[in-house]
Amino acid sequence: MKRIKKRILELTLPAKRSAFLWGPRKTGKSYWINRHFADSVIIDLLKTDVFADYASRPYILRERYQEYQELIVIDEIQIIPDLT
Repeated sequence: MKRIKKRILELTLPAKRSAFLWGPRKTGKSYWINRHFADSVIIDLLKTDVFADYASRPYILRERYQEYQELIVIDEIQIIPDLT
């Protein structure tokens, strides 16, 4: 059985700005995002249906969240560069 190691990561996001969380594969970035931003909108592009929506119509990101003022997290954004 694999154990999840507790890591210390303090992340201060700039207000009203974009930020990227970089790191090697399989180090727990998505896990960390889901734990620390559970109350935020998280768009996971590894989910097939979510990917299909945004890949075919990237403009829907703006349409869906145009009035939304809170944090939006896009996991695996490198898959669809048009969303940046």
